[in-house]
Amino acid sequence: MAVFHGGNLAAATQQFGVPIEEWVDLSTGINPHPYPIPDLEKDLWGRLPDQHLLQDLKEAAASYYGVDCANKVIPVSGTQTLLQILPHLFEKTKKVRIVGPTYKEHAYCWGLAGHDVKEVPLLSQAEAEGDIVIVVNPNNPTGEIYMPEDLLALAARQHAKGGSLIVDGAFMDCMPDIDLSQHVGCEGLMVLRSFGKFFGLAGIRLGFVLAAGSISQRLKDGIGPWAVNGPAMEIGRCAFRDDVWIEQTRVDLEDAQKRLDMLLQAGGLEVVGGTSLFRYCFHPNAGQVFEQLGKAGILTRPFADQPQHLRIGLPASEQGWSRLKKTLDKIHL
Repeated sequence: MAVFHGGNLAAATQQFGVPIEEWVDLSTGINPHPYPIPDLEKDLWGRLPDQHLLQDLKEAAASYYGVDCANKVIPVSGTQTLLQILPHLFEKTKKVRIVGPTYKEHAYCWGLAGHDVKEVPLLSQAEAEGDIVIVVNPNNPTGEIYMPEDLLALAARQHAKGGSLIVDGAFMDCMPDIDLSQHVGCEGLMVLRSFGKFFGLAGIRLGFVLAAGSISQRLKDGIGPWAVNGPAMEIGRCAFRDDVWIEQTRVDLEDAQKRLDMLLQAGGLEVVGGTSLFRYCFHPNAGQVFEQLGKAGILTRPFADQPQHLRIGLPASEQGWSRLKKTLDKIHL
């Protein structure tokens, strides 16, 4: 079955009867205060993506991620596109072990491609069983983290036995201390990075694979030409070089996270994990909390396999903060 995702306001409207324009959507981990889109030349919309612009985007991304060579940076039209392409670049006899609970698209896409896929609770089990080990770091939705030195050692061991380690760093922008992107090129390691979450521009569909060696070339061949549109390239290269915005945004997100933690805890939810873009909460009646918030036009992210947990993102406005607080104050379970 297809994976359930947050951000589906059409389905939420159908379920709760709240008009789309009245929702406070806290169901995603996307920065609610996006990078300000620069003025774009009109011809960016009317011609095929420029290869010089693509190269400049790769160089800007390499600098931002700390990668020593732009050739190790492969832009894609969102990491979701990559997740659907990547499994087809490996033999279908691979045992793929994914440390979970985590983002379900990994298991779904590798399974569709015919691999032996299993989500396991421990990194040690994933290593023992898997030809390919997939780790989301920091994890979505729990926020669990793995230190770079541990993952690098794991990548080396995977390579020694003919395997690979794939690290999904979609939320790594929030935690630069655990970023291992600069080590891309080490044998057995591939890193996936998302642009839209931290920069708040998920709609332009921009992501990156950081990889070297033969798998890098297979990826480039598999993705093909013009994988990223020209406007996305221009926005991306500007954003990556805006150090002032990046540093201030990290500070602002941390402040917002602390504010959200206080609000949620005062409302009876236990914050047990997450990142500065979302919080992972426990409540014995989380399903009822989801329902009551939904009836009030506040969408959060429930989990069928974790029924006592919710993922809750950051409100975009003071009105959203106020509505969340007032609604939580009224919930009595």
